[in-house]
Parts: sequence; structure tokens; C-alpha cells
Amino acid sequence: MAEPRELPKDDLRVLIAGIPTHSPRQIYTKIRERGYIGQERAVKAVSLWAYRHISHLRKIYLRGIHRKLLPPKINMLFVGPTGCGKTYLIEILFQEILKLPTVIVDMTGYSETGYVGQDVSSILTRLLYTANLNSLVSSIGIVCLDEFDKLASGQNSAVFAGAGTTKDVSGLGVQRELLKMLEDADISVPIELSHSEYAPRSVISTRDIIFVACGTFSGLKGLIERSDSEHIGFGRFSLSGVQDRIAVSYTEDEMDLVKNFQNFGFLPELIGRFNRIVPFHALSEEQLKSILRQRVLKQYQDEFRLDGITLIVKEDVLEKIVRHSFKMETGARGIDSAFIQYLEDAAFETYSKPGVTKVVISLKNGEIDFGVS
Repeated sequence: MAEPRELPKDDLRVLIAGIPTHSPRQIYTKIRERGYIGQERAVKAVSLWAYRHISHLRKIYLRGIHRKLLPPKINMLFVGPTGCGKTYLIEILFQEILKLPTVIVDMTGYSETGYVGQDVSSILTRLLYTANLNSLVSSIGIVCLDEFDKLASGQNSAVFAGAGTTKDVSGLGVQRELLKMLEDADISVPIELSHSEYAPRSVISTRDIIFVACGTFSGLKGLIERSDSEHIGFGRFSLSGVQDRIAVSYTEDEMDLVKNFQNFGFLPELIGRFNRIVPFHALSEEQLKSILRQRVLKQYQDEFRLDGITLIVKEDVLEKIVRHSFKMETGARGIDSAFIQYLEDAAFETYSKPGVTKVVISLKNGEIDFGVS
């Protein structure tokens, strides 16, 4: 096991100086150039946020400005339906454009103790590995807490290591552990990803680490509407339709009320650690179609082309796939699975017959049909 190594502060300055300098508008444009579709308000907010973060690092490490003279770092919370592009935006911005140490951590398996689920501090262990065990480099990284909503009290059921039983840990212990991590703190981090309390550890400062939490918050819309109805005196009524919906959207005002997240099962002080809460909206049919054309279809056409085969998918097939995905309310994530479903038979026959150079997928009497040549 390699030991974490301190990067000399002069080298850290070189690293920060090498981070691309872009204006918020340039960052926005680069995100769009990489095929990110929709979420206009969110993309603008994130572009400005990224610009301010890099500017913040430059002022401190390159210009020697005392951090107390600057605004505090900004952590963000992304709320929106599945497949709307929350984590994908983080990947594009920080991994591809700014190239900062970035880790996306699934929070589903975390709990407050090392023997149930995973030790919360191991989140920073993953960031340390992303930074090639440079603790100073990891201290300016990005941590994305994916599936953050699964930490809501009453929704967490963590699995014992090496056992087939579960334990309801309520999620509140994890939330309390995250409180310190999201602030300016020196965290003792295990170097190994294990359940052992005796693993060697390193210390990482979180004062310049940006945390982004992402979640669908299924059922939050129903809680908000129930709270509003009780406030204005409509009394009891059914919200089953609201609670069952997947592709729901939120307003900025709904995101500003900490009580809505408290009702969902979060500590108010934890939600307060996120300076900006950004709502993401369900993708429209037109946006899904653009994603299907520009990303999904192109990837599969490239795969077929590498095998010397031209793949043609007719317009009516694309429209059918979009309608199917939109009905399933799984956003961009569902577009890929829907496309595979309609492509399977054609691909099976194409790869089973030697000498095929072209396959055309079309609709015939409302059903998928294909021809190879």
C-alpha cells in the first residue's frame, strides 16, 4: 500500500496556476459543446460557481490574499428527477473541463459506524486516491455525494459487513458526521477502503474542498404540497398521484425552504451547509430526442462502424423510443436502455451473419423491423 505524500506548496501553486481560466460564459459554452442538453438555469448557476471557486483558489494560493477577506466556499445541492443530468454535469465540468480531482460517491451504503455500511470519512479516501495519494492536491478537489437523499432519516438500511442482516441506522448519524466534513475541518482519513478501525490514516483539510450533493428526493414534492395545503386550510386530501410521480420539477422558492428538507428527514443544519440549492427539471420529449440523436445513437453508430457496418435508424423509430422513455419517466438514463431494447434483434442478426455491411431499423405496422445487407 502506497503512503500518501505531501505535495510541496510551491507545486500546489503550479497546479492551481495550470487550471484553465475561463469566464462563466466560456464555461457555459464548453459544457454545451460537450453535448449537455437542457437545465438552462442550473448550467448558468454551476458555470458561475465553478468560476468563483477557481478564482477563490487563485486569490488564496497565487496572490496570497487571506481567506478571511473572501466569501466562504460554496457547496451545492442538486435536486431533480432521475436521468435529468445532475451527476453528468459534475463529470463534464470538473473532470473534463477543469480537470480537478473529482470523486462521485454513492451515499446509499454509508452509515455512522465502520462496521455497518461504510465509514463516512472514507469519502475523502476516495478523493485521495483520485489525487494519486497527494493529500494537498485532494484538498482542492470536488466531492459529489450522489444519492444524497437516501440519507434521509428512516430511509437508510445499511448492511453489516460479511453478514446477511440489515440494521436501520436512521441516517441521522451519517448526517451528523457530514456536518463537520462540509465545513472547514481537518479530517482523519483512512488510507485503505476497508471496515477496519485500525487502518493507517492521513489528515485532509476540507476548507477548499467543494461538496456537491445530488438526489431525486422522491416524495419531496408530495410533502411540500401537503404542507402548503395544511397551511392554507384545505384539510386532508389525496396526494398519491403526486407521490407516485417520478419526473417532477421544483421551483426556486420550494428549494429555499429548509423546513421542506427537514420534513423529508434531514437535519436543518446539514441542509444549511449547502449555500446554493439548484432545482433540476424533468427533460422534455424534445430534449430527450436531442440526447438520443447526439449522444446515444452516435455512440452505437460508431460501435457498428468500427466493425465495418453502417447503422441507420429511421426517424419514426427514434420518435417511438423517445415516447417510450418519456412515459417511463427515467430521463436520459432511460433513453439508452430503451434504445438497446429496440436494437437487440437487429444487432443479434447483424453480428451473427458474416459479411453484413449495413443494417436499417424502421417501423412496420407500428412494430420494429430491420433489414441487413
